[in-house]
Amino acid sequence: MAINPYSNSFTLPRQVSYLTALRSQMDDLQRQLGTGLKAETYGGLGSERVLNLSIRQQLSSVGVYRQTIQIAGLRLDALDKTSGRLEAIRIEAKATTDRNNFELFSNGRTSSQTSAEIALREFMAHLNTDVGGRYLFSGKTADTLPVQSLDFILAGNGNYAGLQTVISEYNQADLGALGNGRTTTAVVGSQVTFAEDGDHPFGFKIDNVSSGLSNASVTQTAGPPASLEVDFTGQPEPGEGIRVFVNLPDGTQTEITIGVQGASQDPEFTFQRGATPADTAENFKAALDTALQTLAGTELKAASTMRASDAFFDTAPKSPVPPGYLPQARVVPNAGDFATATSLRDGTPDTVAWYVGDNSPGSPRADMKATIDENLTVGYGARANEDGYRQVVQALAAFVASDFSPSQPENQRFYQAMADRSNAVLTPSGADASGIRKNHMEFAAVQRTVADAKERHRVEEGALQLIVDGIEGVNREEVAAKLLTLRTNLEVSYQATSIMLQLSLSKYL
Repeated sequence: MAINPYSNSFTLPRQVSYLTALRSQMDDLQRQLGTGLKAETYGGLGSERVLNLSIRQQLSSVGVYRQTIQIAGLRLDALDKTSGRLEAIRIEAKATTDRNNFELFSNGRTSSQTSAEIALREFMAHLNTDVGGRYLFSGKTADTLPVQSLDFILAGNGNYAGLQTVISEYNQADLGALGNGRTTTAVVGSQVTFAEDGDHPFGFKIDNVSSGLSNASVTQTAGPPASLEVDFTGQPEPGEGIRVFVNLPDGTQTEITIGVQGASQDPEFTFQRGATPADTAENFKAALDTALQTLAGTELKAASTMRASDAFFDTAPKSPVPPGYLPQARVVPNAGDFATATSLRDGTPDTVAWYVGDNSPGSPRADMKATIDENLTVGYGARANEDGYRQVVQALAAFVASDFSPSQPENQRFYQAMADRSNAVLTPSGADASGIRKNHMEFAAVQRTVADAKERHRVEEGALQLIVDGIEGVNREEVAAKLLTLRTNLEVSYQATSIMLQLSLSKYL
């Protein structure tokens, strides 16, 4: 009966075990040569497996940071380009609000209004920039279109009042029924009284008076309501005058200058001396009434329009909240009459919300964050109603919404007053950068930080990968040399084993 040398009932000959081990080594070297890896499992790395696992964990973290940086970099690139264009539009828009470019079209609008509207539409389109399904200027609510359409903002609808309606209400409340800035004038004998018509936030507010009139006494009462009296005790001299400084609703100030006729360079508003001081007082009152109505329809109306647009557009959270602040403040009519209104109300329930993105307290930059390194998180959120963007929208929208048609008295002077105010909003004071430019610099700083982190991670990832490759990888040339040596040994061993297996007693003897 023949005995099977490979039977499980017997121990393998030592030579066969040696050959099997050589074959196993050869298979492993062939696998290393093909895959470039020392082992198929971490256990095959021996004592270096713990270090390898730790470094691979670091590589994984670097990979997460680099992925975050890629996403943040894409958004920051878009913010950089968008901010640059928004700033360019602001600069270009300053030229459209030129007080000397009063050119009316047949539709009652000026050429500069048309240009301003084009600039405004592009500006608002950029505020609705979307990158990968995320609106850049919508704060935390990145899936919400931040800015409403311009047509809806201007005109509103049956449920919500647009900017044009809000401006009209403020204009009526500030000009008053007589169109003289909510003031009263009266003359009794030689005494003329000029006063505010009540204690309310509308119309002209008397601030100060400077009199150069001889034979006239001026008495001012602070109020509220403030008033002043001019008593002609005699006749003033030609060329003399009086200057009354009044505050306007938008925080600016203008002056009413009235002079006695007869000077070589009379002011715009003058009065003649009468036969008596009482007649002179009557003439002075008539000149004062004319001046009030003219300035109310121009300077005051422009200031009123700017205040209305400020109430409409300035929707960012206030911290601390100013005393008496009302969000989107609207005029409360007096028995349906805005011309005699005396108070304001919260307008949010029935006023168009031009910005509908996130409006929670806190810095807009914190609305969008990215952790780009260990203990390093950057913020690059933005909101369309931040001052820098909002002021441009507000200045252009107020200019576009104004009525400069021939139906409006003093329409050219009103146009000039509006152009001056809109241009002033679009122009940073002194050497200051614009709000858009300041925001752009913040984004650029974050962009630089992200770029630096990206470079650090590139270097770190390369260094870590070298260590991993050193632990897990093999030198293919070295493995090939070992494989050749092993192959030679294996061939010799096979030949020797073959000879030994064919050896018999007769051949041995």
